[in-house]
Amino acid sequence: MSISDEEFKKRLGKKIESLRLAKDLGVREFALIADIEHHQLINIEKGRVDIRLKTLRKIAEGFSLQAKDILDFD
Repeated sequence: MSISDEEFKKRLGKKIESLRLAKDLGVREFALIADIEHHQLINIEKGRVDIRLKTLRKIAEGFSLQAKDILDFD
């Protein structure tokens, strides 16, 4: 089943947020771990922006995961 780009961004953002919350990390705290700007993380979690592959890899590494694990949100 195909989903729209907007729905994909929302689901991806929710997955990242849930992983962050499961580790009991705040936005700023995890942004420092992942080496990204906290406002960028907020926008990703809200599904407002298209995420770059480099950023996805940084986020995955911040969770000690592979990027494919973050993209598995069905």
